[in-house]
Amino acid sequence: MRVRNVSLGLAAILVASLADSAHAEVKIRGATTVAFGLINPQKAKIEKMSGAELAVLPSSTTNGLVDLAHGRADVAMLAEPFEAAAEAVNKREPGLVKLGDYIDRHVGNAFVQFIIHPGNPVQRLTKAQLAGLYSGQIKNWSELGGNNQPVLLIGEPTSSPYRLIQDALGISYAPTMRAVQNTNQTAVVVIQAPGALSNISTAHDVPERGKFKVVETDVKIPLRLYVAIRKDASPEVKRVVEAAASVGAP
Repeated sequence: MRVRNVSLGLAAILVASLADSAHAEVKIRGATTVAFGLINPQKAKIEKMSGAELAVLPSSTTNGLVDLAHGRADVAMLAEPFEAAAEAVNKREPGLVKLGDYIDRHVGNAFVQFIIHPGNPVQRLTKAQLAGLYSGQIKNWSELGGNNQPVLLIGEPTSSPYRLIQDALGISYAPTMRAVQNTNQTAVVVIQAPGALSNISTAHDVPERGKFKVVETDVKIPLRLYVAIRKDASPEVKRVVEAAASVGAP
């Protein structure tokens, strides 16, 4: 009888262990573009395919990769190639990210959009005009045929688009730029502030979409979306990456 009881106890522990592993929590942090364009909309499907529960915390590409390197995340969401994101992180914390320790997967594509308040009559901005706005040389929308309204520049300094916009326009940002914590917040500010100019991506599925105005421009800034994990990641984490890549279908 005692042997039987021990066997039953071991069986119960095994069942509980299997149940826990079947629903292991995987912490995913990083780019809002990936979070709101892929992971959150496809969360239920990714969880079903991977057998894991996802805990998603949108922040930014570099913050997500820093969290992964420090063990605070299992998966980093990136809105640019891994090598570029790692270079940006290593400028902040030298040697933190060693390329050979990680695996990345391409999971989607998007483009940067420049957005303004819906009451702003400006419809199109050239590259030179965008450079003037972002550098602070153009200080009032009336200089571009808009309202007599000071330009309120909004940006997220740890995001991939922040660096990509700077490179594409060949500028240094105006010191008056207002910083927000993640790219989704740019949409919230823009719909409330008549003079605001900021950016979001085509992949951002946010409630504010439709309430701000997307400016037409010939400046095309592509975003390649990735997820990254450590090479020694658990099987559950690797299954999450495979599932994300499958539903992303880049």
